[in-house]
Order: sequence, then structure tokens, then C-alpha cells
Amino acid sequence: MKRGALSIRTPVPREGRSRRYVDIKTEDSLYYSFQGEDPNSGDNQRLKETMEDQSPLIYFFGVSEGVYEAIFPVYISHWDPKMLRVEISIAAAPGGAVPSGRLKEDERKYRVREVQERIHQSAFRELVLNAYGGKCALSGLPVRTLLTAAHIYPDGHEKGLPEVSNGIALSALHHTAYDTKLIGISPDYRVEVSERLFSQTDGPLLEGLKALHGNIMRLPREPELRPSREALAFRFDEFMSAR
Repeated sequence: MKRGALSIRTPVPREGRSRRYVDIKTEDSLYYSFQGEDPNSGDNQRLKETMEDQSPLIYFFGVSEGVYEAIFPVYISHWDPKMLRVEISIAAAPGGAVPSGRLKEDERKYRVREVQERIHQSAFRELVLNAYGGKCALSGLPVRTLLTAAHIYPDGHEKGLPEVSNGIALSALHHTAYDTKLIGISPDYRVEVSERLFSQTDGPLLEGLKALHGNIMRLPREPELRPSREALAFRFDEFMSAR
């Protein structure tokens, strides 16, 4: 008979409410708080059984209200009744499910980076899309499944922080055009289209991109959520150099 839990979930609370569970990231694990303060409650005992069985879990990690990033497999590596929490390994099972030797360490690091990147990108996307009302900042496209969060300072740059002011909600097409310097956005939010596009003629999509030239991008209502002018200037300089 299957014991323990099959999945755990950390929702992002509605505005004005506190998060039910506290998740503290370490290098390759998460701390997931007990439900309530009784270690002997049914839910908390099921977490203990999951640890004892070394059973894999699905962790539904909240990145926005009602939106989750599914992380699988994860394992409970420590059940701590004093601190009222469990430690969840996102790298490997406590018993060593990953092969031994140097490959184990390489796979562990890769797994940790992969999960952290997924959480980071999912949370960043939700924050940026919400700031722009779920619409593309250039075309107004309102279909969230076709939208992405474009970094202004590139991801990996020392200033490329996962903050809304460093992001723009764009459709996949406009995001690619922005990243490949076919479209630029000046610090005063004006759209510039590269001469490389104007020199080509190939259907309505291309003409739609050309028509953006000189437009002012759509902005979040809240001033603090609008793109950083410093970041836009950095990317616009790169665009102008590539024209």
C-alpha cells in the first residue's frame, strides 16, 4: 500500500494575504513548512512516511496567483519536528538515486541549475505579463500563451535582475526581433525598426513589424513597473550599433 504524500504545493497568496508555507532556498534544497504546529498531524506524518520510503514527489511551486511550476522528482531528505519543516532535495534522492562518482556531482549541479532557472523564468514571466495586463507591449496581442517576458538587461548580465522594470511583455515574434536587434526601444519608449527589415518585403507579418516604427510602446499603469530608462538606453545603444 502506498504511504506518504504524492505531491506538495506552495501557492502564491492573493494580494493582502500571507503565504501559507514558508519556502527557504538553500544551494540545492527547499524548506517546506509543516501544516500547523503539530508534527503528529496526518498531513505532517505523511511527509515523514514519504521521507522514510524515499518516494519521489511532485512539487507544485507557486510562481504567481493560481500559476505553478511543477518540479519532479523531488525527495524529502530531512523531517524536522523541532523546526516544523521538512527539507526537500531537488537534486537527488537521499539514498543516492543518481549514479556515484563525478557524474553524480555534475548531474546534481545541472539538476539544481535547471530547477532554479525554471522557477526564476516562470516567476519573472508572470510578474511582467501581469504588469502589462497580459498584452504585448508592441502589438497589444492579448493571448497570454503567446506572450513572453523579454529581459532588457540580458539574463546573466550583472544588472539583469528578475524585476519587472527589467522586463517587457512581448509576443514570441516581437521578443525574437528585439533580441536579434531588428527592433529597438529608446529610453523614451519609442520603437525603432532596423533598416534590415525595411529592405525586405515578405507578407503581412513583416509589414506589421515595419508599422511599429515610431510608435510609443504600451506601458504599465504603475510608474514603478515601467521599463528602466537606463536599461532601455543600454539595449538601444546595442540596437543602433547593429543597424
